[in-house]
Amino acid sequence: MYAIVRVRGLKDIRPATKTALKTLQLDRKNHCVLVPVNESTKGLLHQVKDYVAFGTLKVETLSTLLQKRARLEGDKPLSMDFLKKHQLDSIAALAKALHEEKTTLSKVGVKPVMRLNSPRKGYGHVGIKKGVGLKGPLGFHENGLDEMITQMM
Repeated sequence: MYAIVRVRGLKDIRPATKTALKTLQLDRKNHCVLVPVNESTKGLLHQVKDYVAFGTLKVETLSTLLQKRARLEGDKPLSMDFLKKHQLDSIAALAKALHEEKTTLSKVGVKPVMRLNSPRKGYGHVGIKKGVGLKGPLGFHENGLDEMITQMM
């Protein structure tokens, strides 16, 4: 499973890229979605790689992200009653099931988009227009997005 965070806004964006971002449900900056890894997702990510940061997450980071930022319908946070209704013991169990791709957020009934803050201390001295190879935030993070997501929660 990949976590995808939109880093850049709408300025000077191609229509095909805008459509791909809408398909991924990334309508605003600093929004995060969790998507399974498959060929169609990889194609969309190739198209939007200059506007998003993506990579894998550790189970602990995913659990913290769900606890702090996941929302139900009506903008309610996850509760133990909701988790028990879906035969889950805790948020950590949900995070583990998501990490192993046994379930998805939509199957459980959680909103797919998680709103994040801007990262503490910014994206670094290179800004938001550079890729990972140039020490920027854009593109695929091989070591995962754990540090970036932690700064944004």
